[in-house]
Amino acid sequence: MRTVAAIALALAAPLACAQDTFPSRLITVVNPNAPGGTADIVTRGMSEPLQRIFKQSVITVNRVGAGGAIGGAFVAKAAPDGYTVLLNTVTHVLIPITEVAAGRPAPYTPEDFILLARVTSDALLFVVHASLPVKSVAELVALAKRRPGELTYSSPGPYASGHISMAMFERAAKIRLLHVPYNGAGPAMLAVLGGHVVMMHAPVGVASPHIGSGRVRLIAQTGATRVPAFPDTPTLKEAGYDAQFVLWAGYFAPAATPPAVVKVWQAALRESAADPRFKAAMAKIDVNVDYLEGDALKSWYDAELARLAREVRAIGKIEG
Repeated sequence: MRTVAAIALALAAPLACAQDTFPSRLITVVNPNAPGGTADIVTRGMSEPLQRIFKQSVITVNRVGAGGAIGGAFVAKAAPDGYTVLLNTVTHVLIPITEVAAGRPAPYTPEDFILLARVTSDALLFVVHASLPVKSVAELVALAKRRPGELTYSSPGPYASGHISMAMFERAAKIRLLHVPYNGAGPAMLAVLGGHVVMMHAPVGVASPHIGSGRVRLIAQTGATRVPAFPDTPTLKEAGYDAQFVLWAGYFAPAATPPAVVKVWQAALRESAADPRFKAAMAKIDVNVDYLEGDALKSWYDAELARLAREVRAIGKIEG
């Protein structure tokens, strides 16, 4: 009996040691979006403090395609050992919701992941090309009603955050716009800057540098409250349109990741999000650090999933 117990202890010791030493090698953070967008800005800003805390190299790999679905599916199937995680925005959970609404099989489900933490939370900025003769939402709506289906807007891709939020606005304002999808928020913003499309619901970090330069005009925000960096710009709700949408970013791990590894990740993310250099980097591009984990994260996330599902059902199948 003692021999059996000794063997069991001997076998268990290496496992316990392996768990205690996480991480012991390179960590990969997958960004399923194109370089230049919010997810890219956040993950690269977090890499330095995470490396210092983990005492291991942390690299970001862009696995772009299908509006973020390719990168998300890759991490869902990755080994659940904490060495491959996903950094994505609200688009990540919109993908399975919208695929089901469109009658297509989802590449993954929210249950395939653990949301380790929410790191940032921001409104989208409603920007228009400087040449468009509108200075307010009311003027834009009036112009869209005179030219139904003619005014173009870009988004990070079909069913991505800027697509869903603009569709919500179209429904609330009873107007029809022309959707032109791109592969990421960065390319979508470049399309507005180049005059290839005339408007966009853009992430704060992507749009704010171009607002000050005058290349685009800010007419509204999609959040419940005004972005601190732009206190004089009204929300869509204040402009009379109930189309609230918040762009948040968080870290996801495969669902079967061991609880001990999850705790290590959460401790590292908590410390990294509070790092003065990371906060300063986010403030420089007007991205709001809004860290959340634990029970508060679960309550918020459950409510967010339900709300997004309701919005997609209300919009219905989106073409484009």
